[in-house]
Amino acid sequence: MKTTPIIILAISVFAFSACNQTGGGKLSEEDVRDFAITHIESQVGYEDAIDGFLNGLSDELIAWTNPVWRSTPNKYNSEGTDGSAFYEDSIKVSVHDIYMMGSHANVFGTVRFYIDGVTTTYRNFSGIIGKENGKLKWQRWMGVDNQNLAQGFLWPSTELEGGLSAYNDMRNAMMNLEFELAKTISDTLVEKDPNWATAHLGQMQYYWAKKDDSKLQEVMELALSKCENASRAEKHFIQSYTQDRKTGQRELELAMMHAPDDPMIRVWYAWNLEDNKLAIDILKRAWWRLPEHGGVNNMLGYKYMADGNMEKAKKHFEIFARANAEVPNAYDSYGDYYIQSGDYEKAKEMFLKAYDTDNSWTASKEKAERIEERMTRKSSEE
Repeated sequence: MKTTPIIILAISVFAFSACNQTGGGKLSEEDVRDFAITHIESQVGYEDAIDGFLNGLSDELIAWTNPVWRSTPNKYNSEGTDGSAFYEDSIKVSVHDIYMMGSHANVFGTVRFYIDGVTTTYRNFSGIIGKENGKLKWQRWMGVDNQNLAQGFLWPSTELEGGLSAYNDMRNAMMNLEFELAKTISDTLVEKDPNWATAHLGQMQYYWAKKDDSKLQEVMELALSKCENASRAEKHFIQSYTQDRKTGQRELELAMMHAPDDPMIRVWYAWNLEDNKLAIDILKRAWWRLPEHGGVNNMLGYKYMADGNMEKAKKHFEIFARANAEVPNAYDSYGDYYIQSGDYEKAKEMFLKAYDTDNSWTASKEKAERIEERMTRKSSEE
């Protein structure tokens, strides 16, 4: 079962309770095994996966998501399910044990999700299967993802209700180079919690990218004035936003000591490194923890490309695009890859897709137009 992902991948965990469902009856272990494997392994292909996914879920399904963060079991809400969660190109299910209980069966197993042969999620699960109206359904579900227990992230120091989710949205926008969106979210968070230092990150990145040093300094000083209750990682990361490259790298190193698994810190640090092999090694730890993360795959793609390993570069750009299909930078980066590999037609396609995804990405459109001009000129010369 695949749930909608967030920046720290959701953990689903499960406790058994028997259900009084209509259409019960004794089950066969063979049918249960076949249903468990087929239902999960068919969750690929974006929108094509939706009907099969929903048809295998009980209307009374209870799932326990992210139990290590003191959550509780809840009735599964399938409203708004779309194809964006089903971006992998293949899934492999291993069933370890089935315990038959008459009209129900308890299934233990492992799921590995793949993109181009790369494991994006490794999930152990337990679930209860029963028959409803003549069809097998998941009635209870639990699944623990191996990436989810890291403590070394740049956690935000705030008690704001809903703050963590919004903070993750801001960070995603920052790492996808959606500067305007990141600043908009940042502005909102600063307003809602005036004492939250890292709420200013989206603003700081915006002014850093615009090279507005005076405004950047103003916002940094304001953020630092709120660091009394912030972590050391937060403080050092805030101080890394400077046009002084050497100072910025030192602050990122210090932040990484206190938040060693944080993907943003590692990506920003690797981006500034001239040693591509060292940068790749710095990024590998973040990728191992979050192998479908857009920003991590994007930076790995560029670093592998700079190091001359086009095969691995392509793999990471492909993961970036498949797992983040709504992000224009995924296609812009893929276009850069195809330029370097000499496939100008495919590069133009990617740049136009980036622009179609978000019309504010005019730089991508301009890249496509330059390719078209080049191809037209070359054709006329021949």
